[in-house]
Amino acid sequence: MKNIYSKIKHIALSVFLVVAASSCDNEIEDIGGAQQNYNTAYGLIQANSNLTTFTKAIKLAGLESTLNTPDNYTYFVPNDATFDAYLVASGYVNELGYPDITLVPVEDLKQLVLSHVIKGVKKRVGKLAGVEADYLETGDYATMANAVNSDLYLLSINVTNGVLKVNGSDKEAPGLDYYGTNGFVNVLSNVIELTPPAPVISGLSQVLASPGDVITITGQNFVKVKSVKFGSTEATFTAVSKTEIKATVPADFDSYALIVVETEFGVSAPSGIGLKYLLYEDSLKGWGWGWGGDITWESTEKVSRGTNAIKKVAEAWSGLFMHSDLLLHATDYQFVKMSIFPTESTKIMVTINSDTGDSAKGTTVTLVPGQWNNISIPISALHPELLTDGNFDSVFIQEFSGGTITPSSILYIDDIGFL
Repeated sequence: MKNIYSKIKHIALSVFLVVAASSCDNEIEDIGGAQQNYNTAYGLIQANSNLTTFTKAIKLAGLESTLNTPDNYTYFVPNDATFDAYLVASGYVNELGYPDITLVPVEDLKQLVLSHVIKGVKKRVGKLAGVEADYLETGDYATMANAVNSDLYLLSINVTNGVLKVNGSDKEAPGLDYYGTNGFVNVLSNVIELTPPAPVISGLSQVLASPGDVITITGQNFVKVKSVKFGSTEATFTAVSKTEIKATVPADFDSYALIVVETEFGVSAPSGIGLKYLLYEDSLKGWGWGWGGDITWESTEKVSRGTNAIKKVAEAWSGLFMHSDLLLHATDYQFVKMSIFPTESTKIMVTINSDTGDSAKGTTVTLVPGQWNNISIPISALHPELLTDGNFDSVFIQEFSGGTITPSSILYIDDIGFL
């Protein structure tokens, strides 16, 4: 019994000495901590029984000779459970339904592995008091995969209060850095993917457009753009950057189209440009009349787009009525749109009900003088519930300032339509 006790005490003492030796973190200042097991960063990965899937990935990708070198590295390695879950979610499973990394194409696997490695640095997460080192900080970092494919995204790293998160994940790295003779290994609970996601359109430089116009499409993930389509028609385009595309409106563009951007990595959600129905473009698609001031239906004095606009001398409470040749249904549209240039500050009332002048069936809009006001009025604000069968065929605009404008005030009105 005494011999057993002595052996246990000897083992405990040995463990204490190992722990004490490994806690002397400031003895090797060049990497900001002691060498764990006096092994390379690559060797630490090979020796860790919780990183076997990543180890296998390195071998299958043919990257052993690339990574097993004296060069400095920082690894971000998903643990086995995380990597296996990623394989299952990506459809890489065998006949029994188990994750099988051998099913991943070699080139894809190579990119995946290299996306988890930063070369040429020794970086750790846990900061040591009084020790200067090359610590990881929040920011974007180039991986070895970026050196092979410049179209890939950079690795996004967030370090807050010693907690590491990578690639935009909300999952914390389950442990701090393991440090070797030539770098660090950070164990993750997510897999890093730097392949750009599908493109996203966030804005267009023009609300309305004409064939031949060059518009700017802004958004994200415009990487390796294959096509820009207006409806089914492909447009001529130039991908300026990952967030901007210049596209020429096709010759067969009428008044409205859904724009879609396609890259090698996906297709954007459509973004609408123009109007589904233009009541007035360069001329009125119907007939009209008005009172309280002259009307020129095809004036060239001042236009928002095209060659003509409506010129209305806007005396106090004067009005303008436009009848459409096409019967419209309120549920087919969301907005009434128009461009108006007032020479004086004023207010107008707009309605789509046939009872002209009934402000209870319309809505008012205040106009800024000396510029084109691009107005967008929700159909819901024009009381569609009062329409017979939800149908309408007219737009009524009335000067509504309360008699404060001068007799020489003018409204120029262009691009009246529905979206």
